[in-house]
Amino acid sequence: MNVLKENIAEFKTDFPKNWSFLWSPEEAEKISEEHKDQIHFLNKKGTEIVNEYLNSSKMLAYSIGTDWSPFTKGYFKTEKKFSVTMDSDSEIKKWLYNLGIPFDKYVFVDSDNSGQAIMLTWKMVIKYCEGMFWDTDLTIFDGSLNWALFYYHESQLFFGKDNVFDQEAEFEKNLEQNKLLNEIKNRLK
Repeated sequence: MNVLKENIAEFKTDFPKNWSFLWSPEEAEKISEEHKDQIHFLNKKGTEIVNEYLNSSKMLAYSIGTDWSPFTKGYFKTEKKFSVTMDSDSEIKKWLYNLGIPFDKYVFVDSDNSGQAIMLTWKMVIKYCEGMFWDTDLTIFDGSLNWALFYYHESQLFFGKDNVFDQEAEFEKNLEQNKLLNEIKNRLK
């Protein structure tokens, strides 16, 4: 089990009373119990922890130029890009499926339109992608930080995987992440 996933479970909360990637609160209530069991919105503290964890990774650093990418240059060995177009839901789902992430893998969304971070299975990302990828920038990642999916609000999906190991950068990142994980444990006390 992932350290972030283990520690974040304490911060689960009810589905939001405002719009989210599941659309309106009324529509969100209508999804199956099986799906609700795989989608966990996080409270304010949980959202802060997920955001801090992602920020401490130094994964995101918007580049400029013709080869624009949301990821820090050289962070991932492999990057893929997908253009989202009108009525491309089936193509998006196929592309996401072909990324090879196990359906039962829990991943994190830094925050959606509800303003809350979310822990959910990859299967739910694919199932409800049309609600996630339509309005605002959004990052989905797993606790290992070995891959990330970024939706850019101008209809672009970016996927990076196999983070490149840089000993000095990893040392700094681990210091920050260990500090954050200690803060999480202290908040739980």
